[in-house]
Amino acid sequence: MKLKSLVISLGLLVSLGGLLAACATSGMDQQKAPPSFNTQTPYSQDYNAYIERFSEGEVEYAGLYNNFEYKATLLNSNIREALVWKQGHYYEWNEAQVSQAREKSNQEMSSQTKIFMAFFTPNPKNDNLADSKTIWRIYLDCAGRRYEGKATRLRLLLAELQALYPYMTRWATPYELTFDVPTSAIEKEPSSLTITGPLGARVVNFKPLN
Repeated sequence: MKLKSLVISLGLLVSLGGLLAACATSGMDQQKAPPSFNTQTPYSQDYNAYIERFSEGEVEYAGLYNNFEYKATLLNSNIREALVWKQGHYYEWNEAQVSQAREKSNQEMSSQTKIFMAFFTPNPKNDNLADSKTIWRIYLDCAGRRYEGKATRLRLLLAELQALYPYMTRWATPYELTFDVPTSAIEKEPSSLTITGPLGARVVNFKPLN
């Protein structure tokens, strides 16, 4: 009888241990599970093509164009959501992290318009858009108004930059351009970005968000 009781007790302990392990595993899976994003959006179907839709620039380095080149993406509300979607998937964010990222994005858009830019110049000394004594001026034109921008050099790793902006190369410098105008005042109208300085000027035009 004692042996039978011991076997039963051991069986119960094993069952209880398995149940606790299953609960712990379930909790971990639930915590690590990626958020349930909408899978029917254009960016979830083809993220690279969607980023390209709102990106403009020059990509050839020859002749006159050898002074400097850039490619940029207007961070309208849809592109912002696509960026959250992309980061949420490869980092496996939970719902709280997704909500926090969206809230931060919405707060920024309420007072600013931002543009991501990959900038290239063959002379590193001229790659100084973020310096206090920069040789460049940055303008965003929309609906007959011009806004001067400020450049900040991004310190993200190349792997993340290329995941978010597929056209980014190791030879370009990543910048975030900020303009003091709400994104809602820009995204519904055609707009243009101008980078100008002693080496010349380049203008790219962005499509409106329909």
